Amino acid sequence: MIDIHDTDLPPYPGGAGYRDDEASRDGARKVNRDGSRVTQCAFVLAAVESAGPAGIDAYRIFNLPDAHFRDLSTCRARLSDVKKQGKIVKKGERTEGEAGVSVNLWIAARFAPPVENGQGDLFGEAA
Repeated sequence: MIDIHDTDLPPYPGGAGYRDDEASRDGARKVNRDGSRVTQCAFVLAAVESAGPAGIDAYRIFNLPDAHFRDLSTCRARLSDVKKQGKIVKKGERTEGEAGVSVNLWIAARFAPPVENGQGDLFGEAA
């Protein structure tokens, strides 16, 4: 929810997304101000591009030697940003994550199979 008093927070996707609480808005202000959102998005995109059609998951991106994420949730937020920009997509396969739960593999949009009817599935699955 955007508050009319948050004029220093550009609307998503131009600025970082945030929830309806002051801590979340403060976090969005920080990453917008210091440029870390843009840098982290570029890092995520480069990692996914480098993985090629095999794909890569958030844990592997987070654990890359040059990654500058304070936590896994920040890495996942940047994956979401880059996905909403249309640059990456879910591969449609999952792999075992570090917490014992299967996680999505991400691929560059150019590796995604073409969608026959031009409409994506509502649940992120192949049509």
